[in-house]
Amino acid sequence: MAVFNLVIMFSQLEKSILRTLVYFDLANFPLTANEAWQFLYLQTISDFRIILLALQDLKNKNIIGEKYGYYFFSGREDIVETRRTQLVISELKLNKARLAAKFLRGIPFLKAVFVCNTVSAGTAKAESDIDFFIISSYNRVWLVRFFANLILRLFGLRTYGDKLKDRICLSFFVDEHNMNLENLKALKDDIHFIYWIAQMMPIYDPQNFFKKFLSANYWIRKSLPNFNFSAQYLNLVPPNKLLSLWAKSWQIMWQGRYGDLINRQAKEWQILKMKLAVKEKAQLADNSVVINQSVIKLHESDSRAKVSDIWQKKVSSLNLI
Repeated sequence: MAVFNLVIMFSQLEKSILRTLVYFDLANFPLTANEAWQFLYLQTISDFRIILLALQDLKNKNIIGEKYGYYFFSGREDIVETRRTQLVISELKLNKARLAAKFLRGIPFLKAVFVCNTVSAGTAKAESDIDFFIISSYNRVWLVRFFANLILRLFGLRTYGDKLKDRICLSFFVDEHNMNLENLKALKDDIHFIYWIAQMMPIYDPQNFFKKFLSANYWIRKSLPNFNFSAQYLNLVPPNKLLSLWAKSWQIMWQGRYGDLINRQAKEWQILKMKLAVKEKAQLADNSVVINQSVIKLHESDSRAKVSDIWQKKVSSLNLI
């Protein structure tokens, strides 16, 4: 990353753009002008042309460069090809994610499947797994996780041991009444978590839960005031009439108190099977692992605090505070 001449003075907008670029530079991910606007950190800009002018000004100062419509810090031109390669890899993995989602459509009480983490962000590597974020009906999250695990393992699509490449990681489940993730931040200014939410991508969503999810997490707008909360996504996996009928029949049988009992039994069995290290982490206050009635978050290697610390130090060292 470029070292700035301290004589150079930046406007508040330029500082915001550079703070944003610093974060994405950590993932070797240059931004388009539209992405720089959508993901602009902590500054509202209503006119896209203002962003274009600011980017051009930073180019004229030799602080940033541009290639193929991607913007990056001067001297970091190589990450353009990195992004182009990783976008192809991520798209191929999205195809595998859609295949997996097709097998999950018949799970009773399953509302939606989103792709998250590196694949949705477009930064996946060839050896990366595919992270799913799944929404269930209220008080049925453990039942949905049980069947998702069972089905994906049956078809050899679930991560297992060292088998990670192109397999599905079922690390995050919430029910429909607990889609607001603000209380799961790792720290007060959890920039990594904010962008993680903003880059979520639905792949199976017959009831448009993605819109509800974004509405529930509207709090991220405080940090990303220009973010488009009405984005439309293509290539969603369509519902299957036969599988939908199958799921509805089980939902009828497993409604009410009997369904609560089945869900509780599924929870007890799955917790029993979890590694001791995972259950110990659930007792910590860092929200890396969350295990309760409505949320299952199993990120043993939660990098949010580390990424935020690196980002803050680089922003400070570049005098962008």
